[in-house]
Amino acid sequence: MVKKTKRKIIDAFSKLVYQRSYDEVTVEMIIKEAGVGKTTFYRYFHDKADVMFERFKTIYDDAIISSDCKSMEDLFAALLRQAREHPDQYAMFNTSGVNSYLSFIYQYTYEMGKEIVETAWNRKATEIEDFHIAHFCAGGSKILEEWCRGKKYRSMTAEQAAKEMCGSMSDKYYVQLNDAVMHHMKKLIKSRDYYDK
Repeated sequence: MVKKTKRKIIDAFSKLVYQRSYDEVTVEMIIKEAGVGKTTFYRYFHDKADVMFERFKTIYDDAIISSDCKSMEDLFAALLRQAREHPDQYAMFNTSGVNSYLSFIYQYTYEMGKEIVETAWNRKATEIEDFHIAHFCAGGSKILEEWCRGKKYRSMTAEQAAKEMCGSMSDKYYVQLNDAVMHHMKKLIKSRDYYDK
């Protein structure tokens, strides 16, 4: 029931954002479109930014789950392809502040990137390693915006962009996505309460 209700709210948000700008969409509009009560909405989400985060988290999670990734290059290419296949997210880059889409991209890539690296290493990252991962993800989130919106790098394919991203990484962080790592990541993603596959 939780998954179904959350999905209804996320789908309502997606429909509304496709028809209007993010700024125009209100929590009240999402509630009405989803056919749920205010109490139900706030049981699952803090605000519309929280719904936005969940919506796009599913996009990137699906890229990880559905792809046969054997390397970081494969993973980056899958994530980039998934990003370009969902142009409804482009307008989200106009959001600003702590609840901005750019902030979400950074938070998501940092969380998942660190999880992948630590799983491959079979240990926690040190403070310095954590800093390196965060730095790479911060820059990568801005590049993703420019790549998606066509500000820059529009002529690059997902594969070309992924190759260049990996080329800029230290070998230490270029871990292999072996069966154990991918099994762990898929299990983690499928445990999320919005994921019903």
